[in-house]
Amino acid sequence: METILTLLLIGLLIAGSLIAYKHRKTGKKQYLLSENIFPQLVLGIYVQKTNGKLSGIIVRLKALEDEIIKKVQLELITRKRDFGYYDMLENKLIDRLPLSINKHHSTDMVIAYSDLKNLLEDGDLPFLTFRFVVTNENGKPFKSHELGLNKKWQIMRPDSGHYN
Repeated sequence: METILTLLLIGLLIAGSLIAYKHRKTGKKQYLLSENIFPQLVLGIYVQKTNGKLSGIIVRLKALEDEIIKKVQLELITRKRDFGYYDMLENKLIDRLPLSINKHHSTDMVIAYSDLKNLLEDGDLPFLTFRFVVTNENGKPFKSHELGLNKKWQIMRPDSGHYN
């Protein structure tokens, strides 16, 4: 009788841990990739994963003052530090601009990773790294950290190469 209860308890523990593991892996999760704090706003780049796979990039803007965003671009940077730009609205990666953000409020722009990957693969501009550039109504650009893609086309923040 005691062995049956012990086996039942072990079986319930295994089933519970499998359910907890599956629950942990499912759903949408966001991971911070880059965050820059400017006097007017905070620009955050998040990676969104659905069921463990990369599904989107979130550009989160938190206004520290009232802001109107006029332009969002993807700045491509070559090895020789030449710059090329893709407008996110023209390439249909985002759906609305201008964007008004009240003080101490935030807004998210979700970019489907497949659309971003297609733009970078099929685009005619060469690049080594890229970053997101948000421009307000006064023409002030707010830039994220430089981001890159690894061999598996996963977005990452590359090493700067500077130590100490």
